[in-house]
Amino acid sequence: MKVTVAKSSDNKVILDIEVPKETVKKKIDDVYEKIAQEAKIPGYRPGKAPRNVLEQYHSQTAREEAIKGLISDSYQESIKNENVDVIDMPEISEVKLEGDILTYKANVEVRPEIKIKQYKGLKLNKSEVKIENSEVEEYVKQLKQARPADISDERLARGLGYKTKEEFFDCLNKQLFLKKENDSRAKLEKELIDQLVKNASFTVPASLVEKRLHELEHQAQHQMAEYGLPEDRIKERIKEFGPKFKTEAQEQVKVFLVLETIAKLENIKIDDHMINQVIELLFAEAEWV
Repeated sequence: MKVTVAKSSDNKVILDIEVPKETVKKKIDDVYEKIAQEAKIPGYRPGKAPRNVLEQYHSQTAREEAIKGLISDSYQESIKNENVDVIDMPEISEVKLEGDILTYKANVEVRPEIKIKQYKGLKLNKSEVKIENSEVEEYVKQLKQARPADISDERLARGLGYKTKEEFFDCLNKQLFLKKENDSRAKLEKELIDQLVKNASFTVPASLVEKRLHELEHQAQHQMAEYGLPEDRIKERIKEFGPKFKTEAQEQVKVFLVLETIAKLENIKIDDHMINQVIELLFAEAEWV
């Protein structure tokens, strides 16, 4: 089998594939053998009609079936042998079966080649997480304001299921600390990812963006339906948020591809835990200032 690979545009390549005579002949023979077992030919029992008779009745069907199978088999073999990292279904064109040789073109979108200038030793500024007494007092003030009557801290604590005011304040302190720590972590992750994306330049594959866009729209539709919005209103909102969803989809795909690239460089398994494992690695390798 002969295969040539040529880049056609950003993230797209064209494979020119030629399937040799012997492969084509074997596939056609296999197809006719299958037809012989199933076809009902007047005057012949199933499986007993000779090849020339089968060709009279089923030549077009056999040709189409053989071409379909040959393209499927040869395409899969070609992308494997040529290490073409495809990310979408191919566009097949210029299919020709002449002189028992099959030729065709496969236009495919491929995963972009991503080169990251730097991903270890990124500078990050982590500030110490602390909870001031004033923050706890402000939160308690807000809780008391939500009550119909003016109550003491002690009564508020007991009303919320705590034995003492001190126990209540201690629990609030821990909750506020965890929230602030999570917020700090999210901020650091954003700073880290912003630096990574800045250090990587490539065109995001359109098919992956389109797929992620549909996922975001579907999630939004589901959430709005749960809130009881009517179907026509949901459609209006989805259309309204279309540009925002498109931007989000593009950014999310770009971030995923960058993190996936790092995972491959660091021999991290590509699974549901990949993103967290890469981020933990980058935090461990970061330069904290």
